[in-house]
Parts: sequence; C-alpha cells; structure tokens
Amino acid sequence: MYAALKHSHMLFAVLTLLTSIVYLAMAWKPTPAAKSTLIYVFTRIFGGIAALTGLGVTFVGPWQHMMYPYIGLILYVIHGLCIGFAKRSAEPGKTSMRRILLLLQFAALIALTGLMGAKPF
Repeated sequence: MYAALKHSHMLFAVLTLLTSIVYLAMAWKPTPAAKSTLIYVFTRIFGGIAALTGLGVTFVGPWQHMMYPYIGLILYVIHGLCIGFAKRSAEPGKTSMRRILLLLQFAALIALTGLMGAKPF
C-alpha cells in the first residue's frame, strides 16, 4: 500500500511540474493561447491528486513527524494561488503581473520540489 501511494504521489507530482512548465510557456505570451485553459485545468487536477496521494503517504508511511507534509501543503497553496491569479490576469494590459506570478509559482515549484527530493530533514 505504501509503495503504491508513494509511486503514484511521485507520478502526479512530476505531471504537475511538467504541465506547469507547459502552462508557463503557453501563458507567457501577451495573449495566451486558447488551449492554455485546458493545460491549466490539467495542472490543477494533477496537483490536487498529488496532494491527496501525499496525504495518503503521510498517514501510511513514517512521515507524520517530519516536515514533508507541511512543505507539500505550502507548495500546494503557493502554486495554486499564483497560477490561479496568473490565469485571472489574462488581459494584455496585465502581462507583466501575469509573468511575475508565473515565475513565482514556477520558482516555488522548483525550489520546494528540489527540497523534497533532496530529503535534508
């Protein structure tokens, strides 16, 4: 059970990272492509499933007293807020704000994913 949850959590975390990169590339333009909404939805779905399987890994595995569940929660909230606000500021006049939010969510995603992968705690 633990191995299945752990591998599915890693799969959905990587899918979230990859779809975030694709969404960042599509939403970087002053007028985002119409398909960016579909990529946004997949990013949020994969992130939600990664969060749920992460909770499963936390409760089944030895992670209750470590920092990883809290890092994952922080990552889920920061990523969701930044990508959501970037999605809502799709007007051509708000390009710089959208790009800042996209870079912020991507930097948080890369930094905290690296921290989770390094397992320093």
